[in-house]
Amino acid sequence: MRSTRGLARFAAFLAAPFLGRRRRVIEANLRLAFPELSASEIRALRQRNIAFMIEFGLDFLQALKHPERIKERLCPFELPAELKNLGQGAIFCSPHLGNWEMLIHFAFVFERPFVLLAAELSTASLAALLRKQRSSQGAVVVSTRGAALKVRQALQEKKFVGLLNDQNISPRHGGIFVEFFGLPATSSRLPAALARRQHALIAAVACCKAASGHFELLYEPLPKPGSEYGSDWELTSALLAANEKLIRKHPEQYLWVYHRWRYVPSNIPTRLCRRYPFYARPAKYACQDEMLESLAKKSEQDE
Repeated sequence: MRSTRGLARFAAFLAAPFLGRRRRVIEANLRLAFPELSASEIRALRQRNIAFMIEFGLDFLQALKHPERIKERLCPFELPAELKNLGQGAIFCSPHLGNWEMLIHFAFVFERPFVLLAAELSTASLAALLRKQRSSQGAVVVSTRGAALKVRQALQEKKFVGLLNDQNISPRHGGIFVEFFGLPATSSRLPAALARRQHALIAAVACCKAASGHFELLYEPLPKPGSEYGSDWELTSALLAANEKLIRKHPEQYLWVYHRWRYVPSNIPTRLCRRYPFYARPAKYACQDEMLESLAKKSEQDE
């Protein structure tokens, strides 16, 4: 485990000068999320982030080659009280934090069949590797295409559903703007819509790597049951806030190279628009007025 981490850091040191635009994206996202950090602190965090992404890949390859060794590297996890004897389905949403491909190895602690939502990849060989890993613990992997019907059926059968929920989903494809690290970002409304209508438990989770090299499952419940939220936007906002809370615990392990703030709402004030990263592009769609009011108050307090 130590050799893997050391190799990743060395590889990151060699690769950093050649990353070009990717390095700019990482730094821009880090500056947005952590405006209190100095330029040198941002660069140091960027470097740790690059090293972790390399380590992520090495861990994934090791898991494919020696799957029998994974359980030895899992930290003990105490099942939360609300999940014990749960008489309903549940949706577990993970940001691209830690090693999300290892999450399925914690499935056994839930003692419930799992359904995983995953996007289809165009590269057949990589798609086969990922499917092998994701289904290794008995989980059923389903495509995000037509996902609503599949997830609804799974929840009705009282199964647990796992998915990554921090992708950019354009409003034209069902996405909504929610606050994420102080700026509107698009996210899928699907988890919230299904949790509210199917009365399913919903929570944020992540599989992060501890300093020891072991994997730990992080669980972040929402302030109230999904069915008690008044709208999909309100529940999605709470879910992204839970994601953000997890990310702040291990900022070096998030996928900062992703264009997370790709769309700029049409009704965003100029002072907030200036905070978006260089890669962001104007969108035709507006965000919630309630969110703009909240962001304006926070901006005034910061000033």
